[in-house]
Amino acid sequence: MRRLLPLLLAALVLLAACKRPADAPATDNVQTLTVLAGSELKDIEPLLPEVERATGVRLALTYAGTLDAVERLNGNEAVDAAWLASNRYAMLMPGVRARILASEKTMLTPVVLGIKQSKAHALGWDKQPDVSWKDIAQAAAAGKFTFGMTSPSSSNSGFSGLLGLAAALSGTGDALEEKDIDGKRLAAFFQAQRLTAGSSGWLADAYLREPGQVDGLINYASTLLSLNARPELAEKLVLIYPRDGIVTADYPIMLVNPAKRAAYDKVTAYLRDKPFQQAMAAATLRRPVNPDVQVAGQPAQALVELPFPARLAVVDAILASFDNNLRLPTDSTFVLDKSGSMQGARIADLRTAMLGLSGADASISGRFARFRNREKIYLLPFSSAPERLETFEMGSDAASNQAALQRVSQRVRALDADGGTAIYDALRDAYMAAIARRRQDPARFYSVVLMTDGQNSAGSNINDFVAWYGALPARDKGIKLFPIVFGEADQREMQRIAELTGGRSFDSRKSNLQAIFKEVRGYQ
Repeated sequence: MRRLLPLLLAALVLLAACKRPADAPATDNVQTLTVLAGSELKDIEPLLPEVERATGVRLALTYAGTLDAVERLNGNEAVDAAWLASNRYAMLMPGVRARILASEKTMLTPVVLGIKQSKAHALGWDKQPDVSWKDIAQAAAAGKFTFGMTSPSSSNSGFSGLLGLAAALSGTGDALEEKDIDGKRLAAFFQAQRLTAGSSGWLADAYLREPGQVDGLINYASTLLSLNARPELAEKLVLIYPRDGIVTADYPIMLVNPAKRAAYDKVTAYLRDKPFQQAMAAATLRRPVNPDVQVAGQPAQALVELPFPARLAVVDAILASFDNNLRLPTDSTFVLDKSGSMQGARIADLRTAMLGLSGADASISGRFARFRNREKIYLLPFSSAPERLETFEMGSDAASNQAALQRVSQRVRALDADGGTAIYDALRDAYMAAIARRRQDPARFYSVVLMTDGQNSAGSNINDFVAWYGALPARDKGIKLFPIVFGEADQREMQRIAELTGGRSFDSRKSNLQAIFKEVRGYQ
């Protein structure tokens, strides 16, 4: 939010300066519209009070990732409306399509490549408006640049980037079919990916913290423009709008509850009207859908919209292929608290969450959160002291993977709660082992996930861990740590160690542990 504060202040001033309609409703007679919203819409929150003042409708937003939101809509979750970055995937599902009574686009931003000025110049792209996805893929496959992108199964920007690239490389010009997927060229392209994330905002923040880790990002144009506006970004990004096509997020707000039709109509009329469109564009740098609102900084060339697949099976095949065959493989360590405080429901919830990653969760989001082909999985249970690190390796065929998943499941079911809580001894053991593996096999995404419900009560403390990490050589740092906390765990300590390693902390007390585990998978 800090990176958007100047833009948001300007937008709020602009919105407040707009004259309210004479028939604007009084604020003491407010209706509420419950909205299942994409996580990208958090930057709209400061504009919602004016929406309420102008329409008499309060938007109560609950956030979810792309697949999670679609799954909840398909499962008949009781909401009045949904507001996502895109509804293309959702509308391929008959259950969701039947629930959507109306849909209106509210703003626009394409998914493009942002690349450092120096690298764009070296590639001859800084003054070349005709760069294509094929040019980008060829340069990536040749090792001429590296990039970051969000997980396609967790975030719409990664989802759109993957589908856009697959469609462009197919060269058909029509809606993509499974036979058109050029797996060889896609796999070569994703060998250049060195940074992943579960959300477009976190990806931008991770790049800002360590701009040297990649040469560019595939992300929303609005997010990249916002990143360029940050004074601490030493080298600006050149935005490449590939001439062979892009996929645009158009942020449709969709009516689900017919009883709220009148409130929905008021809100959509206001969201598409000039005052909100101006304020939205100023705050988020997205493009307005209202043709009467003009904004600066848009690409000079006409943008070609790539066709979206017409069948759900094609989209699912692309997502599964990405996770299992195209992307760099994963090295995932799970540091699991089995101290005495975990007895009862807590250790049962931990088992359920881990078993879900092993194949027990058959939901849409669960399928794409499972352990992947070629993934190396490490379990390090701990209580008063860390136990032995156990290894489980996924292969590339169903038989070997099923055997590995059965072994993971057997070990997880055997977890029993007893003893104290040696968080930092366990973390250090896990991190040291991951460092050694990365030195031998650097072409993987490495991460350490910590799950704990208590405060550290045995062994070294957080200051010891921070000092140990600080003394590591630069080449051994950067394996991201993702603490998941619940119960009495110290949220501030978990946030501190996450930020230390460039990771992110998750608080399952605000959700359920299984949902949090699936969210974490977007960052691995």
